[in-house]
Amino acid sequence: KKKDRFDTTSFSAMVVEEGASDLYVKDALNKAYKHGYSDFEAQLTTGGDDRSLISDTGANKYYIRPQPIKDLEIFRGSCTGNPPTKRGYEASKVMYEERLKGLSGDDLDLSLREIFEEQRIRITEYLDLPAGSEVILCPSGSDAEYIPVAMAKSLHPNKGIMNGVVQLNEIGAGTAPASVGKFFSDYAPFLGKHGLEVLPGFAEVEGFVVPAREKDGKVVNGSKAMERLISEQLAIGKYPIIHGVFGGKTGHRCEVMPASSEEGDKTMGIVDACQGRFSNEELKEWLDQDSLVLFTTSKFYQAPPFCGAIIVPPSIAKKMSMAKAPREMLVGNSIGAFVTDKELPSCFDGWKEQLRDKSKNNVGLALRWEAGLSAMSALSSLSDDERAQITDEWASRVEKMLKTQKYLDIFCVERSIVSLKIEKIGGGYLNMEEARDLFRWMSQDVSSAVPDATVEEVEALRTPSFIGQPVSVSENFAIVRIALGAESMLSYVRDKEGTLREDELVVRKLGAVAKHFITLKSSEF
Repeated sequence: KKKDRFDTTSFSAMVVEEGASDLYVKDALNKAYKHGYSDFEAQLTTGGDDRSLISDTGANKYYIRPQPIKDLEIFRGSCTGNPPTKRGYEASKVMYEERLKGLSGDDLDLSLREIFEEQRIRITEYLDLPAGSEVILCPSGSDAEYIPVAMAKSLHPNKGIMNGVVQLNEIGAGTAPASVGKFFSDYAPFLGKHGLEVLPGFAEVEGFVVPAREKDGKVVNGSKAMERLISEQLAIGKYPIIHGVFGGKTGHRCEVMPASSEEGDKTMGIVDACQGRFSNEELKEWLDQDSLVLFTTSKFYQAPPFCGAIIVPPSIAKKMSMAKAPREMLVGNSIGAFVTDKELPSCFDGWKEQLRDKSKNNVGLALRWEAGLSAMSALSSLSDDERAQITDEWASRVEKMLKTQKYLDIFCVERSIVSLKIEKIGGGYLNMEEARDLFRWMSQDVSSAVPDATVEEVEALRTPSFIGQPVSVSENFAIVRIALGAESMLSYVRDKEGTLREDELVVRKLGAVAKHFITLKSSEF
């Protein structure tokens, strides 16, 4: 039996009784209370899917708790999932205590309605969105995929829809199923645990998926595949939705970010920028070409998992204000399982009427967005050029550190994500299963399992270090990632050398885990 990282002996007396407003909230809260989390911390895990739930380990599937990391722990995993930062935790807690705690019924509905409206305005300000742009809030970047499909059906009710997705395996695992209207998790925010497969209204949506890489790890040109898909689908009278990814799990960016042709009358272009590693200038270019942009603050901006948004360009927002709602797609076990009218802007008034439900209130989403917005606010003092300079300098320093380690090989460096493959003692590189072991050990104090470790190795092995989850990039090996997030960027500005010492400790631990992999594999960890 593997040793749990978290002490699960402390149980909270708080247990949600039958009659909670929806099953997902009840289930999520009870899973968190079981491990002694406060009411506020438990609320942070609500209103999402299975990835946010607290498991028997006392953490979620990413080994993350709804609490800031401890002072001696290090976090460099912003490309996967984040614990709340101290800044985000405090900002969310203040909002919870002052505006949400103890509310129910009409009072909760009204307060949350005001909060979501304010958050949409702040997103608009921090990203300097063009006048007329609109923001839709949603639980994650995965369920954000349902909205553009419903928008396409609203604008073109009599056309068949083909949804083209790129970078499979380096985008969220839920993206491909969600793009054709399938449930990607057994849990949905306003359904709880369910046994459903396809959202009502989405059954006839077709999909086309392009992998991120060939079997040998070579990048596939997804943009060219999308160009061919557009031609083929237009020729048979269908409406194509086309994706481009601006930085997937390894940070790789597609060659072309697709536009919406003729203001969405001909095609719909979607830029998956969920990692949040883009400049405001790049964002403006996408909106100027009428692309919809998928965005989250639960990657680079280090909000806890998860909180998503769809940024709608002015031209398409105007058309949506006049389009009929795709009513079958908005029922309670379809898009209504993920959002209510409160998360939508005014240009979706036709949708809001059907989605209005005062009993559905996603408190967890509001709290997570508040955490992300606190980081956006803190970073707003840095220009795009300053952020780019910091990112380049940090990545260069981390590359140099990695080159000093015998068992660590750099796979690629894309902006603020450094991907590396781990050599095995007997030759070759760690596969996906082995990389998952390394990922788990990195989050734990494993120094007691390696009796022959050097003094320097013991220092590294005892330091819990959260890195990016493994990614399968080849049939022969997987990679793990070190990523600079908003809080570590701010730390770099305040104390460059102190931040780099943390990075060095992370790199040394990766090297020590690789060196002692066989010993750790035979241990209880």
